[in-house]
Amino acid sequence: MMRRLVFFVMLAVSLLAPAPAFAGTAPRSWTGSWSTSPQRETGVAFADQTLRMLVHPTLGGTPIRLRLSNGFGAAPVTFGAVNAARAVAAGQAAVAPGTSRRVTFNGRPEVTIPAGAAVFSDPIALSVAPGQDLAVDVYVTAGGDAAAITGHDAAQGTQFVAAGNRAGAPADAFTTTVNSWFWLSGVDVRPAPPTRGSVVALGDSITDGAYTTWNGNDRWTDVLAARLHGRYGVLNQGIGGNQVLTDRTDCCGNGTSVSALRRLTDDALHQTGARYLLLADGINDIGYNATADALIAGLATIARRAHAHGLRVIAATITPYGCDGGCFGPAQEATRQQVNTFIRTSGAFDGVADFDEVLRDPSDPARVLPAYQADPLHPNIAGQRAMADAIDLTLFR
Repeated sequence: MMRRLVFFVMLAVSLLAPAPAFAGTAPRSWTGSWSTSPQRETGVAFADQTLRMLVHPTLGGTPIRLRLSNGFGAAPVTFGAVNAARAVAAGQAAVAPGTSRRVTFNGRPEVTIPAGAAVFSDPIALSVAPGQDLAVDVYVTAGGDAAAITGHDAAQGTQFVAAGNRAGAPADAFTTTVNSWFWLSGVDVRPAPPTRGSVVALGDSITDGAYTTWNGNDRWTDVLAARLHGRYGVLNQGIGGNQVLTDRTDCCGNGTSVSALRRLTDDALHQTGARYLLLADGINDIGYNATADALIAGLATIARRAHAHGLRVIAATITPYGCDGGCFGPAQEATRQQVNTFIRTSGAFDGVADFDEVLRDPSDPARVLPAYQADPLHPNIAGQRAMADAIDLTLFR
């Protein structure tokens, strides 16, 4: 019910704000440049505080707009001021002189977002370049201390907090830090040609960027975006612990991990300018002993729903998870092989990104090559780059 409410409120807001661009729209339509998957966060609160959050756009353009989500909040949240500026550098609170812009919502500087809802800002007269970090300030006046708030647990970078309304303030106002994004769920741009839309990467912690460089923006999705040279934005919708079939509340910090099947509409199909879905999920389902038949059915359902929405679907094979103890046993490895055979040969998808082939150890294919391991499950930076480099760019027309 909550996810449906998010959609209907965003639809209502879109009647007042410029409409989101979906598959097949013109190059000057809004296109997603950065996004993250909202989660239900507990055990954290903000009251009369300003958050400065840094994000890494994958497309350049002007103007820009923000998407704020209260999709998982237990109460309405009010922002008394919102600001956007170009950041000086990743991991730093300083902003580039002359780039600070006040953000409005239907002409107003303050916005209240009901629980279960999300809003777009008005267009912001600010240009961003691909890979140029953007600093977004939100001053929380009410609702930031609810029993549950909306955020994304693993930002893989430093975010900043100041007391009171310090939206647009100098860096020294931000005296404490957090490691998650809160409420900010997307940045859209109006790009110049030859941009054709966005690629949505739906996945788990491997896509989310576990074990990548802190403040480094070197997830496989970042590398893919650089390889695409502005033809498409790449939107990272990875969540730690994610499964295709089942919601998770038992891992990955303070946040929930809603199943790919349940979050597909909001997190992928309704992303701005989405034209491709790159589906990289399923390893956690196998870890919790899902059957091959059930996982295959789930992946096929996602592909059918995405195709019905006009997206082309590229499926990633499931990477190895073998080790001397505590990893996949023989039955789970057999499931992985069966699912990967389906991905490669079924014809259910428009293309395949064979992450298994590029990461596996040729001498022991049930394990990740040691040179690509952060741990037996997660690739390191070299592994993330190898994954991105293995994707055939001709799949993106």
